[in-house]
Amino acid sequence: MASLPQLAYWDLVAIASILPLPLYPLLNRKANDVQPDLGLQGFIEDNSVVSYEDDHFNRKAAASEIARLIQSTNNQKSFAIGILGEYGSGKTSFLKLIDLGLDHKQILRINFDPWSAGNPEMIRREFFDLLASDIASMDSKISSLIYSYGRKLASFDTRSLSFMNWFGFLHNPHSTQNSGEYQQINKMLRATGRKIVITIDDLDRLYPDEIMEVLKLIRNTADFSNVFYLVGYDKMYVQNAIQTLSDAARQDYLDKIFQLEIPLPKREGGDLINALQEHLKTTISTAHYEVFQNTLIPTGFHNKYQKAYSRVLRQGRDVIRFINGFKIIYRLIGEEVDFESLLVLELIKFRFPTIYELIYSHSDHFLYENPIRSTHEQYFLPYMEKSEGFNNDISVFKTYIEKLEWLKPEDVGLLNNLFLTLFKGSLHNSPKPKNSISYPLYFDIYFRYRLSQTDISDKDFKAALASDNMYEYMVYCASNNLHKELLVRLMQEDISKDQYHFEKIVTCIFTFGRTFIEKEGFMRFDYDALINKIYNYDNAITNKLYKKDISSYTRFIKRIFDTASPPYLLENELIYHLKKKGEGFVLTIPEMVTYQLSFFTRYAESGHGLDKDALWIFWGARESYREPAIESDGYYEQWRFEPLLVPKMKAYLNSKDPKEFLKFSIQHDRWTRPGAFIHKQVLEIFDTPSEYRKLVSENPALNADIKREYLELFDKCLAKDFKGYVEMEFKTELKKLE
Repeated sequence: MASLPQLAYWDLVAIASILPLPLYPLLNRKANDVQPDLGLQGFIEDNSVVSYEDDHFNRKAAASEIARLIQSTNNQKSFAIGILGEYGSGKTSFLKLIDLGLDHKQILRINFDPWSAGNPEMIRREFFDLLASDIASMDSKISSLIYSYGRKLASFDTRSLSFMNWFGFLHNPHSTQNSGEYQQINKMLRATGRKIVITIDDLDRLYPDEIMEVLKLIRNTADFSNVFYLVGYDKMYVQNAIQTLSDAARQDYLDKIFQLEIPLPKREGGDLINALQEHLKTTISTAHYEVFQNTLIPTGFHNKYQKAYSRVLRQGRDVIRFINGFKIIYRLIGEEVDFESLLVLELIKFRFPTIYELIYSHSDHFLYENPIRSTHEQYFLPYMEKSEGFNNDISVFKTYIEKLEWLKPEDVGLLNNLFLTLFKGSLHNSPKPKNSISYPLYFDIYFRYRLSQTDISDKDFKAALASDNMYEYMVYCASNNLHKELLVRLMQEDISKDQYHFEKIVTCIFTFGRTFIEKEGFMRFDYDALINKIYNYDNAITNKLYKKDISSYTRFIKRIFDTASPPYLLENELIYHLKKKGEGFVLTIPEMVTYQLSFFTRYAESGHGLDKDALWIFWGARESYREPAIESDGYYEQWRFEPLLVPKMKAYLNSKDPKEFLKFSIQHDRWTRPGAFIHKQVLEIFDTPSEYRKLVSENPALNADIKREYLELFDKCLAKDFKGYVEMEFKTELKKLE
């Protein structure tokens, strides 16, 4: 550095460049931020097994036995085996497991995909071309015969055949099996002694006429010796396809084609859950995986009677499809919202996308906000209606989807349980996280998949809280018009963890509360919610967080008030609400009044005089009292200005401009007539009305026109003994603000 002085300050430049980086996610958050890498990031392919290690559903034993029997069978004609299973149930993988069990040196294996052919004529042609090509490695002469035989068959236009010919080909006297080439091919294949296993998968993807062409190949045109067909299909689909071609087709028609039909071996009960668990492990965070493993699996997926989430995922393919969709959503908002809520909602979206849309579009029909005063405590609850003959009420949601009439009863029950889990009860009977879908602040995010400009990032909030960057985060929220959302989130935070966390959150609420009041006004702050956090009901705070040391907690509260900053509106109004509750707070009422006097004095004497905020402090230092009702044994709630502050106010009225005080003292007629009177609480702070009039008339700082107009009002009110409105047309700043 000494030899290159021009580089001497590059270290400072580097430090200055690096320091802001930790704050960048907080101060420059964008709505579409994605999460950090979590293992495998790409989509998962729905591939069939390639080795026994991929046999997650333990079907190896059944597949191996089928392979053994194939190798032990001496068949004069083709032997067709149907592997039955619904779409996505694993037929392809099972066919592959059978293939793995075959002796590849003794058996010629051919995979034929009729789905790529495009029409029935091409299916026939491509089948024989493939058969001839693969048999060429075994015997070139047989290969040539098959090629010639296939080309001759392809020259026939099967579309000219009647439907009766389709269904009568087994007994057709002109069957291709009577041709010389067919007989020669069959004889030569039998002489080789070598088996040919032809696998045809996804028969249930074809159109009806294409399905019929494949069936004709199996039982007629390619019904060769030593040939085995392994065909995977959904039997119901294939039967329906046959019936669309002829009403005469019988339900047992496939029995003429297949010598054996084997339903796909069933999975064990937990196989799908294990597969889901395995994929989620590489998709979600460690904390969320623990929630899935320890909470969702026991209470949601292993519960057969209530939640039964496992019924959403019916096949192995469902797991893959669900994970691929869930990956997208999780990467976008996985760390912004509650994981349990997100997973349950995505299960609904996966299996019942129409109902998922319904929950969003008809949310006001199914849900209502519970009537709690504090915004941060409000959450959605499901509308319930009385049921006849049942102890439990029925959700409006369930009644609504039942009327759709296209859902099975078991699906209605499943959906209702999923819905109630989201909006009625937590999965593990503990309070719902504050970023769950039940809270209005987060509801839209679950469906929008991103944060809007009016959403607060729960991820950034937690990061700021954990890294002691809350001040910077509060500045960010205030400058981006997120002050209401941040205050709600602070109020929602659980402060029962430990003393450090409790004091940190309470300090943040006070600090940011001042910003909130500056933007929204002190009347909009939720003082009752803050009192509930700090009041120490039944010594709950001091017993749990302060080891029963009340003095330590008292010192913390005093430090909060001692470090208050102008204009003191938050702290002053909070004390008013605390005084209304009576004795019981860690500060006595005299101590709290002393703080109010300090706030009023410090603010008024620091150059602000009797401006609006000073008047609000004075008004906020009021005290409530009860006045007996003459006509009954009840009482009236009344208020008066705090006596300890009154001497200060009198002194300021004599030395400072009292314009704002005078405006504050006038009650204008609420209707259209020009009427007004002076608040009785203002008059009560003086020994006599004349004392008040004298202070106003002799104050040198007061504008002459305002003074004249106010004294005119005063004299009119005095003439009526300060009872009721008097007519008064105001011309100065004392007039009623529209």
